[in-house]
Amino acid sequence: MFIFYLLLTAYILSINFYAFLLVKSLHDKEKEDEKRQSVTTPPTPTVNENLKLPEKPTGRLYLTGLLGGAVTIYVCMFLYKYKRNDLLLMVLMPVLGVLNIYLFALLFKSGFGFLVMR
Repeated sequence: MFIFYLLLTAYILSINFYAFLLVKSLHDKEKEDEKRQSVTTPPTPTVNENLKLPEKPTGRLYLTGLLGGAVTIYVCMFLYKYKRNDLLLMVLMPVLGVLNIYLFALLFKSGFGFLVMR
């Protein structure tokens, strides 16, 4: 039984550490792109370039939040001032965070009775 508690604790710590690194790397990349654009003069856009949608790597943020890193993502969004104007992230991450905390507490409290065959 101890091994399951140890595995769950390692999982929680690793997914939250990954969430921290993900938000930090996305923030650093965004700042680097802003610096690069301010140094170089932007070319005149053509018709095809206007039709492209901007690339937003929020899919990884949603997946990481769903897997258990929502609280860390939400806190890091405020620490790094990253994408705080994205409504879906600002609403979904606290909801996923509460759900993650509830499920982790339920797993620790139940003693993994539904996962371990007795």
